[in-house]
Amino acid sequence: MKEFNAALIECAAHFKPDLFFVFKGAHVFAETIHEIRNSATIAIQFYPDTGFDTHSPYLKKAALAYDWFFTTKPDQPGYLLSKLGYASSSFLPHAFDPEVHTPTSLSDKDTEDYACDIGFAGNISAKKYAMVSDVLKSLPNAKLKIWGARAWGAAARITAANYQGFAVWGAEYAKAIAASRINLGLLFEGNPDGGRDLITARTFEIPAAGGFMLHECTEEAMQYFEDGKECVFFDDAGDLVEKIRYYLAHEEERRAIAAAGRARCLSSGYSVDDRVRTIIDKYHELRAARMPAENVTAPTARQGIRHG
Repeated sequence: MKEFNAALIECAAHFKPDLFFVFKGAHVFAETIHEIRNSATIAIQFYPDTGFDTHSPYLKKAALAYDWFFTTKPDQPGYLLSKLGYASSSFLPHAFDPEVHTPTSLSDKDTEDYACDIGFAGNISAKKYAMVSDVLKSLPNAKLKIWGARAWGAAARITAANYQGFAVWGAEYAKAIAASRINLGLLFEGNPDGGRDLITARTFEIPAAGGFMLHECTEEAMQYFEDGKECVFFDDAGDLVEKIRYYLAHEEERRAIAAAGRARCLSSGYSVDDRVRTIIDKYHELRAARMPAENVTAPTARQGIRHG
């Protein structure tokens, strides 16, 4: 870990970047950020997870060292302010990558590997496990596939049989979305040290890739998509099961909603390109605020001499 942080400082000293941008940064020390900022570099963090202590012993202290801290959890800025006294933070939603999360053609092998009635790609949690178990018990004839952490395979027999043995990323993730008739948008219930999921990356990646999304209902998620037209929201496990039954039986309606969801992603600025513009705007704001101090030039010896 020390070698990693030393390498960051060395690279910054050599390249003298205008912006030191960190994504999550679980292993970046606060001292490293301070050292890099001393060379007039602006340091910005984009944090995609819930909680801090659960992911790294360094995160909470390091968060206070950045010029600005973007978080994908709406309640984290309040947590950082009330618990840590840090005010330089704001909410910035997850996004989709337009080069990755896009409709894709499937080969026969892709269809064999990924085709299913219900697909879920993501980590396991107690709530997600309970919901998937309810679906499997209520719809035993539906073909459900899970991609993600190996804990899905070890959790219990009811999910182990549906776990595919691996996670999907990039182009393979887009294939899994395309091959799933229904894609589940399940949310993590959160950690005590910094928020629960109200949206996730899946919230934008699934519809952007052209998938039909059945998403857990939150007020935050409903700001981005119209229920029943651009995706479908569910309230609880019973509602989830009923809506799976309905939409498996209504293919044309399902396809129309999926198409509208992708169109909404494209028209409303949900891509990583759009999020980066927000980050760059913040960089310019921070740079402008720091410039007066940076532009003060120390007087030279000649300027310091007064002639009478």
